[in-house]
Amino acid sequence: MGFIYNVIDASCKGNSPDHRYQDHRRVAQSDSCLIAVVADGLGSAIHSDRGSGLICQILTELTQIIDWGVNDIEDTLNTCVSEWYRRLEIKKSDPHDCCTTCSVVIMNKLSNIAYLCYIGDSPIFYRADGESVKYLSTNNEFINETECLGSSHKPIFVINTISFSKSFDFLIASDGFGDEIILESSDALFDYFIQRYSKIRKSNRNHELKSELASTMQDKNNDDKSLIFCWIYGN
Repeated sequence: MGFIYNVIDASCKGNSPDHRYQDHRRVAQSDSCLIAVVADGLGSAIHSDRGSGLICQILTELTQIIDWGVNDIEDTLNTCVSEWYRRLEIKKSDPHDCCTTCSVVIMNKLSNIAYLCYIGDSPIFYRADGESVKYLSTNNEFINETECLGSSHKPIFVINTISFSKSFDFLIASDGFGDEIILESSDALFDYFIQRYSKIRKSNRNHELKSELASTMQDKNNDDKSLIFCWIYGN
């Protein structure tokens, strides 16, 4: 069975006049894989926008080189983390100044497998084969340091492997949007995105999503909001 992949993505900058835009998101795909990544730079790091943009770039470069017959996903992601530190060193940037969380979904189109991976608290919501939406994130209020790239230790991605046979939907968000999602209402949110954006021409979908996301920003919304939503179904 072949599968149809639909993706929408958008970002909005926080409203504070002196706020630096710290979120980055990227989507890339090839015949064998799709990669969607959201990175949320830490506000306490002066160049977190540099860190979030760099990890998005490195991860989406995988679409051009990944070989499912050869590459192990854990080793591949560890290599991406090392590459993030290497490129910052070349640019003489201190990783601690570029701290960022990162969540990425890597779809193996050949085997109908989703790898849901994250460092830190940017949430991933997913729904496989029509089951209820589930939620993944590291969000521990009792730890003193946010798990992130650029922290006091070199992090590794938490990896969840999900197989599907009929359909798969996922949403990745920075916490500016993700923290507003109520898990009990997330099935309705997924259904809303699919029903609304399936009716919109593909070339207009991201523009419409950005407008809708901007309409949710309040005067005191100082956090960036970014999201990627993907719905996949058999044809």
